[in-house]
Amino acid sequence: MKRVFKHRQNGFVLVVSMIFLIIMTMLAVTAIKKATLDEKVTGNLRAQDLAFQAAEKALRFCESNLVLAVGSLQMCQLRTGATVQVIPSKKESDITDVTKNFPDEWSKAANWTDGGEFPAIKLAGVNQISNVVEQPRCMIERWEIPNDRGKDFYPYVITARGVGSVDTAKVWLQEVIRCGNN
Repeated sequence: MKRVFKHRQNGFVLVVSMIFLIIMTMLAVTAIKKATLDEKVTGNLRAQDLAFQAAEKALRFCESNLVLAVGSLQMCQLRTGATVQVIPSKKESDITDVTKNFPDEWSKAANWTDGGEFPAIKLAGVNQISNVVEQPRCMIERWEIPNDRGKDFYPYVITARGVGSVDTAKVWLQEVIRCGNN
């Protein structure tokens, strides 16, 4: 007597295959999203780094317009032929709190365009930076702090702004240069 076994397919392999396919699809989508996010983060870091480099170049540019050589008779004065003008302080000197008269022209948005009362200098020519949305700018302000050395020894506040490859990547750098011991 010969037995015949009937094999019925219950669809078990199909269900397992579909679950496996869904899991693989989810892993692939997650990997693509992570790669896209990593690329965005890298792009943002690059834009921010470019903005920092632009601001640093502008800061050094404004700095180069001052005589900073130790022992020079013109130390802390504008170099001959300087392309940046020092913005005079409009605030009175206060011996009790020197921070009250900290220069603030840098904080006025109009000064970072060509329409302000004291527009910041935009780097041009050989000083330009490529791949930025806007060329870096800088300004030099005199800080009226009481001293016994005279008006040529007031500190300067140099402010620079750099914009990266996107207009949301902005870096501001500020430096105080004070000559003498007072």
